[in-house]
Amino acid sequence: MMIENKDASVADGPQIFALPEHSLKVDVSPEQLDAQNIVGFRNADTRARPFKLLRSQLLKMAEDDGIKLIGVTSAAPNVGKTFVASNLAAAMSRIADLNVYLIDLDLHRPAIASRFGIEEGAGVHDYLTGAEADMTGIARRINDERLVVVPGYRRDVATGELLTSTRADDMFAGLRSLPSNTIVIIDMPPIFADDDAVIIGQRVDGFVLVIEDGRSTRKQVQETVRMLAPTPFLGSVLNRFQNQLFNDEYGYGFSYGYGGYY
Repeated sequence: MMIENKDASVADGPQIFALPEHSLKVDVSPEQLDAQNIVGFRNADTRARPFKLLRSQLLKMAEDDGIKLIGVTSAAPNVGKTFVASNLAAAMSRIADLNVYLIDLDLHRPAIASRFGIEEGAGVHDYLTGAEADMTGIARRINDERLVVVPGYRRDVATGELLTSTRADDMFAGLRSLPSNTIVIIDMPPIFADDDAVIIGQRVDGFVLVIEDGRSTRKQVQETVRMLAPTPFLGSVLNRFQNQLFNDEYGYGFSYGYGGYY
């Protein structure tokens, strides 16, 4: 599967990432993944169906519109955006010949590492501060999948300054310079937490908004889309939907919608 690089001007940008087959590997057991509700790797698992459907829609947009960097955000915290980002990245990594990177840029509340059982060490903060020269030693390949995770860990840093630094410029240029058969999923902060999400939103090709049924309001959704404009709104994911679109023997419910939720 070939996906056009949207910004050809940075095709020769800094090479700060190892390709999946060259990344340091983390072995995560099925039991560990299940404990963290990571089901996107499981093609035959009914709980993975919503993520495969979401994957297909986003990959079609990627092919049609040259989208490479996809942000996942929410209006408020604790509505499941990291859960969605992690499972979406896992599901995408099962597509033949597609490399997937999952970057934790929720710098105040990083949670990707714990989802995938990655022990604390150097993370994306350390690259952005210059403590790590590049991300090759930070990125971790999950098992033998084509998924590379760049974790973050809590640090006492000025996140806005980091995200507008030349190091951040190099990071995004490096992401864009990855081979054309690459998709990058970025776990963004909630939009109303601070201005980090707006800063990141200016750097991605589009964003997915995670909405919690019965909690997220119409006004929050509208304000999020407005604040991230003109970055394309790729669609919304309705999490914890009470009238479940998918409801099976696991008691697992998930719904999704594209193009707008008002």
